[in-house]
Amino acid sequence: MSGRAGAAGPASRWLLVHPPLLGPAVLGPLAAELRARGHVVRVPDLRGAVGTAPGWSDRYTALAAAAGPADVVLGFSGAGVVLPAVAAAVRARRVVWLDALVPAAAGQTVPSEEVRARVAGLVRGDRIAAWPTWWPPGVLAAELPDDALRAAVAAEAPELPAGLYDVAVPVPATWPDDDVRYVQLSASYDGDAAAARRRGWQVAGSGAGSHLDVATRPAEVADLVTG
Repeated sequence: MSGRAGAAGPASRWLLVHPPLLGPAVLGPLAAELRARGHVVRVPDLRGAVGTAPGWSDRYTALAAAAGPADVVLGFSGAGVVLPAVAAAVRARRVVWLDALVPAAAGQTVPSEEVRARVAGLVRGDRIAAWPTWWPPGVLAAELPDDALRAAVAAEAPELPAGLYDVAVPVPATWPDDDVRYVQLSASYDGDAAAARRRGWQVAGSGAGSHLDVATRPAEVADLVTG
């Protein structure tokens, strides 16, 4: 595949896909910024797809695609593993990974041992503790200083089923991969950005910022994802 760059267009239809660990609020500021620039933007709530672990990615993809056709599909963080399937379902022209996991090139994406080990320590009963509780007091406040936005993001974070990260996510045999962009916000995604470069994708962003710049610096992030 070429991974060539291409303009998203003056009035493109965008589908923003939030990660399983969070809800749509984390993408709200970016969606508002893109709308202000003339785009049509949908940010569906996909939390209902992850109530149980088996088959979660198929349900996630179907629920995202139900939001309607899109020219551009963007996935943030853990949503990266389902992007090929979502892009294929909505026949997108461009696919954007935003500080997101890069899926396997073919076959299925298997969660890393590192991720599985970390999550194992966060299981309470049969559920994984909600993402905002993973951090010491004050960390989330520093990352999301706006009280209302922080409260909205925290309130939406689900307790996922304990086995979610034991499930391999299938990669479709074909998906619209002619215009692919990887945007790196934080150093936590150095490995994924490197993987994107190896696959010939265009990579933007320095990786010197914060993962939650998606919410706190939406204008700068919009520049990166639309470039």
